[in-house]
Amino acid sequence: MDLALSPQDQAFRDEVRRFLDDNLSEDLREAGRKTGGVFADIAAGLRWHKVLAARGWSAPTWPKDYGGTGWSATERYIFARECAAVDAPRIFSMGLRMVGPVIMKYGTPEQKAKYLPPIVAGDIVFCQGYSEPGSGSDLASLKTRAVRDGDDYVINGTKIWTTGAHVADHMFCLVRTSTEGKPQDGISFVLIDSMNTPGLTVKPIMTLAGDHEVNQVFFDNVRTPVANRIGPENAGWTVAKYLLEFERGGEAYTPNLHARLEDIRRIAREEAADGSGKLATERGFAERLAETEMEIQALEMIEMQVLSDLSRGRNPGAASSAMKIRGSETLQK
Repeated sequence: MDLALSPQDQAFRDEVRRFLDDNLSEDLREAGRKTGGVFADIAAGLRWHKVLAARGWSAPTWPKDYGGTGWSATERYIFARECAAVDAPRIFSMGLRMVGPVIMKYGTPEQKAKYLPPIVAGDIVFCQGYSEPGSGSDLASLKTRAVRDGDDYVINGTKIWTTGAHVADHMFCLVRTSTEGKPQDGISFVLIDSMNTPGLTVKPIMTLAGDHEVNQVFFDNVRTPVANRIGPENAGWTVAKYLLEFERGGEAYTPNLHARLEDIRRIAREEAADGSGKLATERGFAERLAETEMEIQALEMIEMQVLSDLSRGRNPGAASSAMKIRGSETLQK
């Protein structure tokens, strides 16, 4: 694989750098630097989303027909690398990364017209209702029930670890619409148009670090229109698997890893300069640094292949899940 940038790609990189210099304010950079969890400060991320949308750059992985950039895999990688290098906040993008591609594939024309433009613009914010107490890794065992009543589904149950439910205004949700057959065969994928829907309650879960990113969501006779179901009834397992491919593989991991490695090098240089620490001279430090950089480079090869597949309209498949595991392990290291 030739990773050298063409003159056109270099010109694009320079354009991105000028845009970031002109539009990324110091308070947004600070929010990016202080990211403690999955996302940067969500309010800052939403502001940055609006800035990107105004430039037409909020949906790097989307085709132009749906309001995306239509960028190549290389252009998307360049953009991600440059944003990470200057601490641009990571936007709260479940609409862009997850439910948007699902609506493109499985949604009706009416659903596409209703949801896709405001997702790109940052006018609506989605959270994900998948995991439940006792139904996390074994997602097919979920129990939150949706019973049809006329033109509505009436939903009862609970979801947990719901990232951003306290700031989102929409939710995409897996619900059980049948108990017959295999557990996977009785699940449907529905959208909830307001987190203020009667009967829906969001309760915060504070992490050990003191962050409030995740929540538990309770449903007590919550109504959502049958028209908000994506795909056929009881076919939600297929829809959910398609979504997870984009959750795991629709965004580059290594730009952030490269940026964090540069943080370590900077800290080591600063400590060496003022004599305040021994990081740079610690036994084995240079070897661990080199090993980690090689792991990032290896992951980068997988990542570029996944991004290339996406740019050709192919599903990322199982490689995206492998990339997610390797990315998380390397970030911890």
